[in-house]
Order: sequence, then structure tokens, then C-alpha cells
Amino acid sequence: MRALGLSLLLTLLVGCSTFKADQTPAPVSGSWDDYQQQALALQNWTLDSKVGIRTPDDSHSARMQWQQQTPAYRIAISGPLGQGGALIEGGPGGVSIDIAGEGHYASDSPEALLQSLLGWSFPVEQVTYWIRGLPAPGLAYTPAFRENRLETLEQGGWLIHYSAYSTDNGYVLPQRVTLRRADLTITVIIKEWIAS
Repeated sequence: MRALGLSLLLTLLVGCSTFKADQTPAPVSGSWDDYQQQALALQNWTLDSKVGIRTPDDSHSARMQWQQQTPAYRIAISGPLGQGGALIEGGPGGVSIDIAGEGHYASDSPEALLQSLLGWSFPVEQVTYWIRGLPAPGLAYTPAFRENRLETLEQGGWLIHYSAYSTDNGYVLPQRVTLRRADLTITVIIKEWIAS
């Protein structure tokens, strides 16, 4: 069950972009205010990514595809060579998770569902901001900038590190994001961002 929970967490972590292996790093341009306006304007997207999660006892990786049609989302996760899988669908009314070979789970809150499956929660709502290189609204935060974009963000007890950005279809967005809290490290490598 713990391995399943870790895989589910991987799914909920990732957000958005359109990056391909042959893309070059994003050029420096504009101010932090310009970046925020551009990233906030991206409300609907499809994301294809690889996610890795590491704890002191274990590590896992998965492929994650996230479709965001704000405020609803649909996240599909699969392991190496398409093994296993989970489908997470959510919005303001709650969240449901279908896990291959395990069953169906539902809750009013993604955080509560993760708490019940893993024994700890993850701020799913905030991740939709963090993955775009933005602080989540309504929470105090400490930023560090490089080239008018976030390099690190401390918020809600999490440390988020942005090690690469890229440009596609006019958007500059994170390509590699690492989220850390206590003994948990989650790395998201965004292969493709598609704005919709």
C-alpha cells in the first residue's frame, strides 16, 4: 500500500509545460512581474512528465500525464513500461483515485485522501502554482531569484528548487522542479507542456 501511495503522490505533484529534449534553455527577458503575469495566464494545460520520489526507505519513478482544465484536473500515472497505473480526477467537489488492481478511493480533499493512503498529506492545490514557478496565494513564502525567475521557493514547510526553465509556444516555464520536505524528495522532469 505504501508503494501505491508513493506512486499516487507522484501523480498529484506535477503540473504543466511543453518541453522537448531538443529545446534550449529559456532566454533571460522581462521582469519577475512579467513572468508572474505570463505564468498565471496559463490556466489550462496538458503535461507529460517523469516523476521520481525518494524517501529514506525507498525510491520510485513513474510517467505522469496531467490535464488541467481549471478548476478540474485529470492525472494518469504509469510505472516503467506501462506497468500498474492510477487515474486521479478532481475538482472543487472532491477527488477520486482509481488504482489498477487495488480499487477506487474518493474524498472531499486530495490532501485527506493522501493522508489516509500514505500517512501524510501533500498540498495539491499549491502544486498547481509551484509547478508553474509561482508561489501559491495566501501563504507566506521566501523566494530566491535567478534571472528574474524563481530559483528556490520556501512555502508551507516545503523547499522547491527550480534547476531548469525552457520556452515553448511563447511560455517560459519550469522544466525541472525538485520539492523537498523532511525526508521526502520529489523530482519532476517536464518533457512537454501544451497550453490549451
